[in-house]
Amino acid sequence: MMSRIENWPYWARALLFALLACAVTAVFEASDIFRRFEHDLSDTHGRLIAREMRFDNVVVIDVDEDSITKLQPTLGAWPYERDIYALVTQWLLQAGVRAVAYDIVFAEPRKGDDAFAAVLDQRVVLAAAALSYTFKREAPYLAQVERKSWGAAPPSPSPVFALEDLTMPIPRLSAPAQVGVISSRADRDGTLRRVALVYSAYGRLLPGIGLALWHAGGAPPPVSLAPGKVTVGDQSWPVSKEAEVVLRYPKNLNTLRTVPFYQVALAASGVGGLEPLAESLRGKRVIIGSSSAALGDYVQTPLGRTSGVKVQAMAAELVASGKILKPRSLPWDFLLTVCVLALVALAGHTRWKRTNARQWAVFPAVVVFTGIFVALASEAGQAMGLLFAICAGFLAHLGGMLFQQVQLFRQNQRLEMETQAAREADRLKSQFLSHMTHELRTPLTAIMGFNNINLHQEDLGREQRIKNGEIVDRNCQNMLALVNNLLDQAKIEAGQMAVQLNPERVSTIVGDAMATAQPLLKGKPVRLHAGEQGVPEWLALDAFRLRQIILNLLSNAIKFTEKGEIKVESTWRDDVLTLSVTDTGPGMSEAVLQRLFGAFQQASAETAATHGGTGLGLTISLNLARLMGGNITVSSTVGVGTVFTVTAAAARAEAENAEAPGAAEAPVAPNPDRPASEAAAAPLSGTVLVAEDMADIRALVVRHLKRLGLVVLEAENGEQAVEITLSKRPDAVLMDMEMPVIPGAEATRTLRLCGYSAPILALTAHKGEDERRFALAAGCNAVLEKPLTRGSLQVALASALATRSTKSSEAEIQHA
Repeated sequence: MMSRIENWPYWARALLFALLACAVTAVFEASDIFRRFEHDLSDTHGRLIAREMRFDNVVVIDVDEDSITKLQPTLGAWPYERDIYALVTQWLLQAGVRAVAYDIVFAEPRKGDDAFAAVLDQRVVLAAAALSYTFKREAPYLAQVERKSWGAAPPSPSPVFALEDLTMPIPRLSAPAQVGVISSRADRDGTLRRVALVYSAYGRLLPGIGLALWHAGGAPPPVSLAPGKVTVGDQSWPVSKEAEVVLRYPKNLNTLRTVPFYQVALAASGVGGLEPLAESLRGKRVIIGSSSAALGDYVQTPLGRTSGVKVQAMAAELVASGKILKPRSLPWDFLLTVCVLALVALAGHTRWKRTNARQWAVFPAVVVFTGIFVALASEAGQAMGLLFAICAGFLAHLGGMLFQQVQLFRQNQRLEMETQAAREADRLKSQFLSHMTHELRTPLTAIMGFNNINLHQEDLGREQRIKNGEIVDRNCQNMLALVNNLLDQAKIEAGQMAVQLNPERVSTIVGDAMATAQPLLKGKPVRLHAGEQGVPEWLALDAFRLRQIILNLLSNAIKFTEKGEIKVESTWRDDVLTLSVTDTGPGMSEAVLQRLFGAFQQASAETAATHGGTGLGLTISLNLARLMGGNITVSSTVGVGTVFTVTAAAARAEAENAEAPGAAEAPVAPNPDRPASEAAAAPLSGTVLVAEDMADIRALVVRHLKRLGLVVLEAENGEQAVEITLSKRPDAVLMDMEMPVIPGAEATRTLRLCGYSAPILALTAHKGEDERRFALAAGCNAVLEKPLTRGSLQVALASALATRSTKSSEAEIQHA
């Protein structure tokens, strides 16, 4: 999975980490600890960005500890009798206040109720409090609720704060006054962040005390409830699903004007010197409550513990002025989260230089960015949460960092493995070079030794010299086989090896390989034989490569088989040729089989020392089989023997397709291993130019050609070859492809342009179809691969000179 993700584009990986981070954060969001941390973070942020506000319309009259102490001699202990509230209320109304609200629930009858009721009117709001349990209410109570309500509540579920029950002021007091609910619901951490505008109880709508205070003095305004919005009269507020508004606490709540209750009580009693107090309250809305330690109401707010009467006054001012926040909404939170994740993705992009310091700096950057975003949203009146976006950003960036660490770890692992592989490759190459040096020095020792014997010992005699020459020739063939294997492996690794399909007889290919391998038995008591079943006479095959595979397998089998038999069996089915080479050798263990086809690998060091070889034969054979659309498998039993099975794609072919190439096709180079006896029987005659820059090779070829009865001309480079050919007109040209002054291919093209039409045979030390096509395209008639033997020269020149003779005869007849 990790390796597949590594191949993804960067932005696809970033999207994956973002989605995973959001999913994990969503799960974590449901926990209490997340919500508690969210509240703490939002409150801290709210305090940092809080702004000041002017409290011009509302005043708190506080029954504080000082007031209780000073009034106790005259009024007694708190709470006071109702006649004192009557006196205070009457004085306030006469002083010209716009409305008076009591943050005190008058739920039981007390002395002075009649006097209090006598001064009450619609400018006074009395408090009702929510109950968490339900009483069995009688009809008079329900009628009282209906009279004090602002209309019927919509059917449930509705966008309004629903109360199970509430305590109303006594009917005697509530009849002339208005009623407002003072209960507010704190969050689970006990902090008050929202207040409801309207409540529903017993199917009726009741206003909050702040809303009632602002509309006191007149008839209840019409109320309209809609999802996300409450409209009272001509003013609307964005609300939550329970008609709550989000409070935007100002930083200067302590500047809210608070008048001690004792001053108002003294002024209402006629004490002189307090006339300015009455003037300062004119036109204000007043809330009367208590902040005393004994009976006062306190609320936990984001700014700290505050008296409930102050919070009610602040809420009334905020609601009236519209300085509240819209409740959190999914689109805004989603936008913030997307912006944070985009910031994380940009910061982690590969185009930036990712130092450890920069990577860790992303975390505070996310916090700062989120704080600025939420501050701007708050200025626009939108409440937002911070923690989800911050947590998602943290997790996404942390996931990216962990992924990068895993990538780095995997890269280090790969680097370590590649380093180990390189070391092992160097070791194998060193081992191979050492082994190859040994393999090359062995035949070179024999070649140099026996060649020196033939050169410097005059008393050897003809027979001994011939035997020494055969030893030299055999070791030369061994060296040539080593070099050819190395070249084949290099071509395979470079992807330049190709197969050439022609109609071939499988029996001929197998027989040729067995005939070549037969001398390797060296008198061992081993029977070499072949079998064939269901194989068509002609199949489309690359005979040269298939013969190479069979010969490699037979050579290995002969090396290790001391007695018994070696059998080659051929079968064909569904256009697939199957060849098996079975021996009765010592067999191989599982450990040996696992590394058998590796390049430069041999069964053991002892095997390499005893039998020699480069360890490339099976590797080349396997690759050749795969090039031919097949494979090589092996099974072996220690002490019993080994079976190699070769498969190759081989479609049935027609016999006539196996005819020799026509005039349009280029001749195939003769096999340098073919003995001279396979050459044409007729003696050679004519003149041949040898263009070869290497003096030793040129001298060797000249010697061979003179012994074949030919007249030989010599050229050291391409320029001389062109001059001599055009002046002497030889019957054939042997043209080396790599010469100084003018290369062989260019010299050939020049001769053809000048009208020379006799055969030109390319000489090259390179093997392969590409080199052959290059020479033929330049104008050569055939290609001779080095090293050259007298036999290969005789075969090639016999064919070339015969063609030249035929064309000359035809020309003479036509001329006659």
